[in-house]
Amino acid sequence: MTPVKFFSFPGNYPSFDCILTLRASGPMKAGINDANRSRVFTSLGIDLAQTVSLTQTHSRRVLVSSSDIHSGYPEGDGILTVNPATIPCVTVADCMPIWLFNRKTGCFGVLHSGWKGTGILQEALVCAKEEWGAQSQDFLVILGPHIRSCCYTVDEQRARYFSETFGPSCVVLDEALMASASPWSWRLSLSEANRLIALEAGIPADQVLDTALCTACSTEFGSCRREGSENFTHMAAFIRPRVH
Repeated sequence: MTPVKFFSFPGNYPSFDCILTLRASGPMKAGINDANRSRVFTSLGIDLAQTVSLTQTHSRRVLVSSSDIHSGYPEGDGILTVNPATIPCVTVADCMPIWLFNRKTGCFGVLHSGWKGTGILQEALVCAKEEWGAQSQDFLVILGPHIRSCCYTVDEQRARYFSETFGPSCVVLDEALMASASPWSWRLSLSEANRLIALEAGIPADQVLDTALCTACSTEFGSCRREGSENFTHMAAFIRPRVH
């Protein structure tokens, strides 16, 4: 069996598979690991040509799937579509994959959200409203595995940015680290930041699912922090209509 994890949107919406490849599946970076990507996707009954991938830049740029972005890897960090034959795909390794689906319009997609790109969820909601008239309250959201506050410490400048931009509950001062004079004494919660973004945008709390999985803690995940910046495993996060 291909080493992947499946996630389902909260509530009774079994229409999609939200999938994350695991470290054992091997590296999945688009344009570099395409032979491995083809092997993994084929094992899941997916033609690599169905997937839409990007040149990720840790931005808040969200693209709508079209023939233009099927032809290459344009820059961006999120993909939305209403085409059930299209499989949006991003890669992650400590950054957070965010899967989303709108119940009324049928649009769906996946986002790559690291600390620099935090806020891309809000951009995706704006994009979906402009493109299809999608309303925030109709979205279901999954906050996928990423490096969590147990393993993610940041400096005061980044902590202040998140506290002021997204809310003070995103960061917690670690007194032990502060006592040791570590410059990285604040624990940052990307999941809390994105939860607050979703709530502020009007998505009900029970429509936001936090998988509560830390990529740095568990060796089943690729992790830049744990594996090292030169050798970490890019995992593919993608979404497809469920095959019945």
